[in-house]
Amino acid sequence: MRRTGMIGRRAALAAGAALLAAGTAGPGTARAQGAAFPTRPMRIYVPFAAGGTTDIVARALADRLSASFGQPVVVENRGGAGGTVAGEAFARSAPDGHTLLVATASLVSINKALYQRLPFDPDTDFIPIAMLAQQPNVLVVNPRVLPVQTLPELIAYIKARPGQINFGSSGTGSQLHLTGEMFRSVAGLQMTHVPYRGSAPAMTDLIAGQIQMMFDGLGTALPQIRGGTVRVLATASEGPNAALPGVPTVASVLPGFLSINWTGLFAVKGTPEPIVTRIEAEARKALASPEMTRMYADRAFDLFPITRAALPAFLAAEGARWREVVRTSGAKAE
Repeated sequence: MRRTGMIGRRAALAAGAALLAAGTAGPGTARAQGAAFPTRPMRIYVPFAAGGTTDIVARALADRLSASFGQPVVVENRGGAGGTVAGEAFARSAPDGHTLLVATASLVSINKALYQRLPFDPDTDFIPIAMLAQQPNVLVVNPRVLPVQTLPELIAYIKARPGQINFGSSGTGSQLHLTGEMFRSVAGLQMTHVPYRGSAPAMTDLIAGQIQMMFDGLGTALPQIRGGTVRVLATASEGPNAALPGVPTVASVLPGFLSINWTGLFAVKGTPEPIVTRIEAEARKALASPEMTRMYADRAFDLFPITRAALPAFLAAEGARWREVVRTSGAKAE
């Protein structure tokens, strides 16, 4: 038991009682469990620094859940190792629904392929609750340091300067890192990866000219694209994006290239089903709220139309796809 004192002991005993009741109680008791939740402030772990796509979605969700549940919902940013730092802290938390995780493919689908050992298994230690958002990743460059206007020009420029171009990402093993590695591999380029603790600090250094290019989620890159501080060359979606009229896809030059940034909500293994169901219901209500609808429109986020029952199969397919990217690109955890 990690917590001490009378309050900690009472909370631990209550959590244990809830777990026992979940396995033996009838439907009426199950409903009562969900109705009684939460009994104290909640926490959402985010595996990246503040200001990035995952953080923005998590904070908007936290505001709505706090209003619905009548309890504070605090977002805690724990960047590092492609989300592994946050993932380990989350996996060790009490399975009572009071600690949640908002994460992306980086932590849930990629790290098992990238790292030889993990202190947790996202396939078995996390319960997928709901998909919150999706958006394509986009390729952006600093227009002051890279005198290119198109994707073919960028590829030619890098090939003429092997090893001289740096690309940033939200961290080693993150989806943005692997997207950059996939680009390097399929285009036959020599580039240097520079990892950050989130896409927001990477974008800051891109604007400052410390790195020359990066892939980023459309939602966080869009204000900089519109402001002219970065230039977007392509989107990693299957087709054109309405928020970027006239911008081609990477696949139009490198066929089959695809990188969609999804954000999901997870509970810890062992969380009672009535509590998971309650959180799912409140999360879906939050996604339909006017506040989140406006924010999604402003940030070019899209809802992810998938049921909770279909999530395990989707995550399994994502894991297989990114394992192949890791294998073919030769990417390694640094």
